[in-house]
Amino acid sequence: MASGFPGSIDNFTDPLSNSSLSSPSHAGQHADLNDAVEKIETYMGLVKVIPTSISSAGGTAATLAANGTINIGTGNTSIQINGAFSSLYDVYRIVINGGVSSALCSLDFSFVGVTTGYYGGWVGTKFDTSAVVGLGLNNAARWSYAGWSNTAGQFMDLTVFAANQALRKYCQTGGYVNSTGSYGTFVGEVVDTSARTGFVITPSTGTITGGNIRVYGYRN
Repeated sequence: MASGFPGSIDNFTDPLSNSSLSSPSHAGQHADLNDAVEKIETYMGLVKVIPTSISSAGGTAATLAANGTINIGTGNTSIQINGAFSSLYDVYRIVINGGVSSALCSLDFSFVGVTTGYYGGWVGTKFDTSAVVGLGLNNAARWSYAGWSNTAGQFMDLTVFAANQALRKYCQTGGYVNSTGSYGTFVGEVVDTSARTGFVITPSTGTITGGNIRVYGYRN
């Protein structure tokens, strides 16, 4: 039987220890498994990306594991991830978890090759009072507020749209923390229509230590 995934979950016939190669069909078993694996690869929604290389500045070098996870290293002022974006995916998700910074800061994002005068965005920040404050970017060098870090922890949950397409690029965060009692969500745009393949994470001040960066692509 051919794989019915993703419309249904397959229920293949398993051979017994005394089954002949024809009952169930040995060739059919291989064909069914190949079909199922190909469909998983085709329909899987969120796929971990393995960048081609990374570099860092300011401290002990960041490292790239074989499974694509990037360790931030120690005392770094920037982490550059190359070969993260391709035509395989239109939408990407970048996650940072763990680690700390030397001072309270935002974790800023920029595309490799887009360094000045293109980034815009807005973050609506909710403080521990009823007030909501808007913090804007206009013609900036990178997206500030893409993530957050302090001496107790750091995180980023950033979705990036059209990174490797000949279109303007957009982003939104899963959340942003500015300081104790100050939370918000950031949305941004880059006035750049070249296909980009890499990005840089930069603390707005100080250095970052520890934690991991992971990149995921949403299957088209």
